[in-house]
Amino acid sequence: MPVLSPITRRRKVALGLLAAATCCLPLAQATEFGKTPVKLVVPFAPAGATDFIARTIAPRLSEKFGTQFVVVNTAGAAGTIGAASVANAEPDGNTLLVYHIAMVTTHHVQKNMPFDPLKSFTPIGMLAEGSNVISVHPGVPARTLAELVDYAKRNPGQINFGSSGIGGSDHLGGELMQMVTQTKLTHVPYKGGGPATAAVVAGEIQMNAGTVAQVVPMIKSGRLRALAVMQPERSAALPDVPSASEAGFPALDHKTWLGLWGPAKMPPELVTRINAALREVLARDDVRQAMANVGMDARYTTPQEFDTYIRAQHARWDKVLAGRFVQ
Repeated sequence: MPVLSPITRRRKVALGLLAAATCCLPLAQATEFGKTPVKLVVPFAPAGATDFIARTIAPRLSEKFGTQFVVVNTAGAAGTIGAASVANAEPDGNTLLVYHIAMVTTHHVQKNMPFDPLKSFTPIGMLAEGSNVISVHPGVPARTLAELVDYAKRNPGQINFGSSGIGGSDHLGGELMQMVTQTKLTHVPYKGGGPATAAVVAGEIQMNAGTVAQVVPMIKSGRLRALAVMQPERSAALPDVPSASEAGFPALDHKTWLGLWGPAKMPPELVTRINAALREVLARDDVRQAMANVGMDARYTTPQEFDTYIRAQHARWDKVLAGRFVQ
C-alpha cells in the first residue's frame, strides 16, 4: 500500500468531510419543517368534500405556523395516486395528506396498491365526519327514496351513480344502497366527488350517494333532488330532507370521515406539534360553522386515537367488502 504524504492525507480527509457535508445537506433541508410552503395533498379533483375540508383548514394552519399551507389536487384511482405521492415524500412534515374513508377500502378493489394504509403513513389527526345523501337529477321520475327503489327494481342497471372513484365514500354509499334495497345500479367512477356531482347536475348520470358537503349547494339551488340522508337522524345542513330511517330504510346508515396523514416515520415531536395546531383550528367557531354548513362535524383526535380509529375502520370494512369485488 503506498504511503501518503501528510499533505495528501489532509487533502483526502478534507475532501471526505466536504463530501459528507454535501451529502447530508439535502437531508438537513428536507427535515426542517415550514421553511418552504407545506403541501396539503388532496387526492381528488377540486369541489369535493375532501377539497372543501382542506381549503377550510389550510389558511388557519398558515396563520398558526407562519408559513403557507397550499392545497394541491392530485386526482386519480380513488385517491391512491395522490396518497402514494405523500407516502413517498420525505417525512419532514412539508408534504401532508388530506384523505377520507377510501384510505381503508381501496385495497379491496385495486390491484397492486402502491402503499399500505396502516404502514406507509403517519396518522396526525381526524378532521371531520359527515353523512352521505342520496340525490338524483331532477329529471329522474322519483320524489322519494321508495319511488327511486321501485324505479330501480323495474329498470335494473339503468340508473347510473357517480363517485370519486372505486372504494370512495360515495361508491360505498351506492354499493350499500344496492345491498340494502336489493336493486342493481351501475357505478360510474370520476376523478373526484366534485366531477361526479357535476355529472349528475348535467344529466350525464342519474344518481349520487356522496357526502352532504359535496352536494348541498346543488340541492339548495334545485339542481339536484335530495331523497334521503344516509343516517338515522336528519342533517342540520339539509333539515327538509328525510333521514334514511324516515324514508323506510334504516339500514342505509353511512358516514364518511376525513383525516390528516404524513409519510411514515415522521418525528413524533413534529406530529405532536401539527396535531396541537389542528386542535386549535378545529375548535374555532368559524371553522366549525363552515363545516356544519355543508353537513360536516369538526372532529379532533390525538394521533394515537386517530390510529386506533383507522385500524378499527380497516377491520370493519374488511368484513363488509371481503369477496365483494374482483381484485
